[in-house]
Amino acid sequence: MSTGTRHTAAHLKDPHSKLPLWAAQPNATLFTASALYRLLLLGSAPKGVRFSVPELWPGNPDVGRDILAGIFRYRDETHELSSANALPVNASAAWVAWFHGHSWLRDLCALGGGEAPYFAREWLSTWIEANRSWQAIAWTPEVTAERLINWCQHWSFLVRDDGSGPFEKLLRRRAGRDARHLLWTMPPQDAGFNRLHALKGQVFGVFALLGGENRMTRTLNQLEREITAQVLPDGGHVERNPQRLGDVLKNLLELRALLSTATGDVPGFLQNAIDRVAPMLRALRHPDGGLAVFNGGLEGDRAWLDLLLAHTDSNAKPPRHAPHAGFQRLNAGAVNIIMDCGQPSSVGRTQHAGTLSFELSIGKHRLFVNCGARDGEQDPWRTALAATAAHTTLTVNDTSSSAFALDGKLRRCPEHVTCNRQDVDQGVLAEASHDGYMDGFGLTHHRALFVASHGTDVRGEDRLVGSGGESFTLRFHLHPSVKASVLGDGHGVLLHLPGKEVWRLRTSAHDVKLESSVYLGHGGDQRRSEQIVISGPLSGNGALIKWALSRDGA
Repeated sequence: MSTGTRHTAAHLKDPHSKLPLWAAQPNATLFTASALYRLLLLGSAPKGVRFSVPELWPGNPDVGRDILAGIFRYRDETHELSSANALPVNASAAWVAWFHGHSWLRDLCALGGGEAPYFAREWLSTWIEANRSWQAIAWTPEVTAERLINWCQHWSFLVRDDGSGPFEKLLRRRAGRDARHLLWTMPPQDAGFNRLHALKGQVFGVFALLGGENRMTRTLNQLEREITAQVLPDGGHVERNPQRLGDVLKNLLELRALLSTATGDVPGFLQNAIDRVAPMLRALRHPDGGLAVFNGGLEGDRAWLDLLLAHTDSNAKPPRHAPHAGFQRLNAGAVNIIMDCGQPSSVGRTQHAGTLSFELSIGKHRLFVNCGARDGEQDPWRTALAATAAHTTLTVNDTSSSAFALDGKLRRCPEHVTCNRQDVDQGVLAEASHDGYMDGFGLTHHRALFVASHGTDVRGEDRLVGSGGESFTLRFHLHPSVKASVLGDGHGVLLHLPGKEVWRLRTSAHDVKLESSVYLGHGGDQRRSEQIVISGPLSGNGALIKWALSRDGA
């Protein structure tokens, strides 16, 4: 039996960091906004990029043409701009951070020559002039890093036909200042991916712009420590968010390309991390190619995931058991289950109260899902989607097994999460438990999932052990493509998948209902769906709900 490991800021603490104490503190912006801090950023401008920085990912020329027309689109949010210094007041923080990160240069670069490089220089000149002084979002380490990385990767495009002209000099001065800014400041220890991304920007700034043997050695050592802390032994990431794991892999691949070009070598710690992450990312994909929806992650773009994994040159099989990341993969025949058996992490701000939840696919069709996620502290969906009730699992008294602050910071979660797996000739069994309801109700939730080796039979058991609580609710959220109807005896549901395949869920419970639900797992788009709801009273003896899923006619 294995017990989940809590990933905390203390777990990530770097005793070797050379940053001043203020640089990693929550109020560091008070100093970085000061005139004294701006003096620290003074220095000679680099002579440009020291080598041609590789760009691994192709841009989209159609999107580039929209940008030439002033249309900037990020995820499902679009704004039409007339200038880089006139951002819309109604833009979300996520969109503003994306704009200041200048990743849209990739799509402009995809257009090649013509108007695109002139447009880019004009907009960047305006942006640099408008952001000379400290700006809350534009100067955050992770946004600064994204911007500096994009400038380095598209440097030759930006200075095309400009040579040593005024724009090239302006770009060198600001790039140098941003590179020094990243040497002086970092996100806090519990920032997770954002901290790794800021450090990636620091590596780009040092190796591609500033140079200096001692500086490069220190930065590379810091990178090794951060990757060792964030990338778990089984290839998972401390935030336990499948989509975030894809972002981590992208960073690792870009760092490999940069360092290989700069030094002619790939550090062993970096290649080792790529070799661990690639199979783990595969393990968290459903057969339809999209990712499982856990802990703030969405399905992601299937083509992008294919491209990402193709760059790893890894053919390692995906693990079925990931004890450090806290996931189990159970599959037989057409059935594929991905189950969250880990303790919520206090690192990052994307965690959900979905302990012991699972998603299930039949072939390339998702059947049982979690409801998805939304970004932004002001988004009313964020809190609702993070709740236990938005996951395929059990709740007590309509209370979540974990609790979070408005900014997503973990406030309460299960102290003990256990998981045991058995692979036998008859099939595979996963048994897990969590004590997230112990303090409030004196209850422990135990869940067992069994998939028969022939892949046409899935058995489940949800058990509450203890004497507290007033009621329980067991939910199975259905993918929007699934059509459901309650059986005549009220003890189950008939489930119609696309392609006319039919599965049947039966349960020992007497009160089975179909209720409305919502799915925001694909690009954040809101889609209507349904959920199977099994509820009942708690009278001091806990509860036991058995259920079985089988293919109709099997």
